[in-house]
Amino acid sequence: MDTNMITTALREEIEAGSLPPGTVLKQENLAARFGVSRQPIRHALERLHESGLLEKRPDRSLAVTGLRNKDVQELCQIRISLEISALELSAPNLSPSALRKARRLNKDLFEEEDPDMLAALDQEFHATLYGACGNQRLLSMIDGFRGEAKRAYALQPKGSRPRSAFYEEHEQILAALEAGDIATARKVLTTHIGVTAGSLIPIDKS
Repeated sequence: MDTNMITTALREEIEAGSLPPGTVLKQENLAARFGVSRQPIRHALERLHESGLLEKRPDRSLAVTGLRNKDVQELCQIRISLEISALELSAPNLSPSALRKARRLNKDLFEEEDPDMLAALDQEFHATLYGACGNQRLLSMIDGFRGEAKRAYALQPKGSRPRSAFYEEHEQILAALEAGDIATARKVLTTHIGVTAGSLIPIDKS
């Protein structure tokens, strides 16, 4: 197993939540687990550190990064500002076919069992709603900040209350947009990001 494969495996475990915030990753343990020397493990950990998924502790060990309460609040504030702007710009230009597509995506999202696919469906749902805003830089910024909360999808399995809340809030946003009620769509989206999504972002309690 090479560095790329080890990096991918660890990244997937971090994003899925099986390696929660604060988990210390030790080279010797990982080398034994993957059946390799420490060199590819060290390179994999360096890549994960560079990508922000790991942080150095005072003892120089590497641990899974987690957001603190203040970080979560700031992230949600930024996302609300960006995504509300994108929604307001996009809403007047949304076609009936785009809204139908978003509704289909939300139905698929409600039934999805794989966290990675759930993340992809949610990303596509919001991208469909914001896609007519005409500002590609704004959309790119939204994608970047949404990526910081990717680990939240592991905390909303099919049949759970968080999954139902996501689905119901999506439906409310779609109903408001179909009625031309942008003010209500804004209000629901603000709750969707600031309360429902924000409560699921993993927090480092160490």
